[in-house]
Formats: sequence, structure tokens, C-alpha cells
Amino acid sequence: MNELTNMLSELCAFPSVSGRERASREGIIALASPYFDEIREDSFGNLLLIKKSARENAPKLMLDAHFDEVGMMVSELHEGGFLSVCAIGGLDTRVLSATEVTIYGKREIYGVVSSVPPHIIGRGSASAPKMNELYIDTGYDLDTLKEIVSVGDVVEFKAGLITLENNRVVSKSLDDKACVCALITTAMLCEADKLTFDLYVTLSAQEETGKNGARLVAYEIEPDIAIITDVNFARDEGVEETDSIEIGKGAGIDISSFTNIPLTRKIMQILDRAKIPYQKICEPSRTSTNNDGVSICGKGVRTALMSIPLSSMHTPSEVVCLDDIISMSRILLEIAYTPIEELL
Repeated sequence: MNELTNMLSELCAFPSVSGRERASREGIIALASPYFDEIREDSFGNLLLIKKSARENAPKLMLDAHFDEVGMMVSELHEGGFLSVCAIGGLDTRVLSATEVTIYGKREIYGVVSSVPPHIIGRGSASAPKMNELYIDTGYDLDTLKEIVSVGDVVEFKAGLITLENNRVVSKSLDDKACVCALITTAMLCEADKLTFDLYVTLSAQEETGKNGARLVAYEIEPDIAIITDVNFARDEGVEETDSIEIGKGAGIDISSFTNIPLTRKIMQILDRAKIPYQKICEPSRTSTNNDGVSICGKGVRTALMSIPLSSMHTPSEVVCLDDIISMSRILLEIAYTPIEELL
């Protein structure tokens, strides 16, 4: 478990705000290269990691996880060293006040989102601030700040991984680094002579801001089957049971009109036979993941969608259970070892 925690911690530390994933290219290649036969990057910023089966002319299995994370962009500089920002991806402004951040200007500097004391705004205020009402305090004077930071520079949450009880961990960008970790772990554990597929692991760009990266790389691969992985809502207070899966109870399998239902049911049958536990979640229409774009690439792609339950989504303190990452790896390994004829 320590090896898994260390890998996840390293992945979460890589800067990868949506649209700026290339900043972590060298780090991810160094981390993943021992487990793959080939790694390459496309012009959009997607990373493609290939592990070949020992079998000739093996079919192609695409395993996708997005590598980008939510963040902010500098929109204005103010007297006193303050910055105005706009959101990159969906941010919950209720939790941003007093958040520590890293600003990627000409060099990295740190800041904190300024917070109005409760003595002033009144205790128990339910109103969430708007993005244009939030300011990042850098501590610099304006002239010095202008030499370092420009409009358009990226701002990222500054939050390292910490461990909780029951194999739970907290960090920024576990959406979707938890699934990236599961895919690399799958490649690390699999044996080439047991693989019935060539594995095409895609770490896709810009999921949080348009979901275009996975769709583009799927056109290049033309996979026979694609398994899309992402996080999903953990069953917390205030989250409906029908909209969530339980943290620590294993990976979830989505049943949706945007996934291939026969493939999904075959996967569940295989897992039942192998006595590998999983959870089910129903998404009657769109899944709001890379699945929706990949499934309509080219002449259409057979897709299935796997989820890791995650609490506090799109915040600096997202929570997952390491057991669920291992669960997803076990499921993906079982699929990768299954002849394609049994899945179609």
C-alpha cells in the first residue's frame, strides 16, 4: 500500500491545470515508463502509453483517464499584490476562501485566497461568493508582482497528499489522478503473455474544460474496446443514493445509454464469475465524462465506464480510498486478460 500511496502522491503533485497538462509531461513519463513499451504525446497534449501483448495482431483495448485538474487563471493585477482570477473548470466558490495556491508566472510564487472574517459578514451566512469577488493575496507590491505574474497565468491549489484512517487519502486533483494511478498500476501488474489485448492507456487532456482530448486520441487509436475511467460522487451526507457509490466498497460500473450495454453486462458477468466485487450506478443519459465523446468517434466505439467514488469533488481536499483504486485495477486486469470474443 505504501508504493501505491507514493505513486498517487507524486501524480497529484504534478501541475496539470486543464489546458496546461504539458507542465507535468516529463514527470509522468519518468513515473510510467518502466511499465510500458512506448510513450508518446500528441499535439493536443494527450499522453499515449502502450503496452503490447505477447500475441501477434492482438486487438486494441483503450484505457482512458483524464490527467487535467480544475484551477484558476489570473485575470487582473491589483495594488497591494492582489490578483483577480477566473475559474478553469467547475469550482465551488464556497470552499475557496483561505485556500493556499501556487501561481505559475515567470517563476512559481504562493498566495492565499483572501477571506472576509465572519465578524464582518455575519456568522452563518449561506451566500457563496462570486469568482469576481475573490482575490488572491501574494504579499508582493504591485510593481514587483508585474515582473513575475501576467494575465493568463495559471493558478493551482497548493495541497499535498495526506493519509486518513481506513486507507483513505486527501489531496487536490484526485479527480482524476486516482484513475491515472489505477491505470498505471494495471500496466505494472499485468503480464504480457496473459494479455489478450494491446493496451493503449490514454492520459487525456482538457476533460474539465470540454472533454476533447480523449475523443481526439481515440480517433488515432481506433480501439476495438474502450474503458473510460473517472471519479464519481461518493455517498456523503446530502448526496442521493441513486447518484452515488460508496467509498471503500470498490469501483463502480456505470449503466448508461451512452455506454455499450452488451459490453457492460458481459464485463459484469465476467466479474461475477471471478468473484470480483463492484458497484453499479445508473446514468440514464449522458455521463458527463470522456465516455460520451469517445463512444461516437469514427464509426462508433464500444465503451464501458468505470468509476472511483470520491468525496469533496473539485476542491483542494478531495478524498478517495486506496482500496477502490486497487479494485479498479483488478477489474481492468480481468478485462485485459479476457478474450475479446467473450466481451462482444
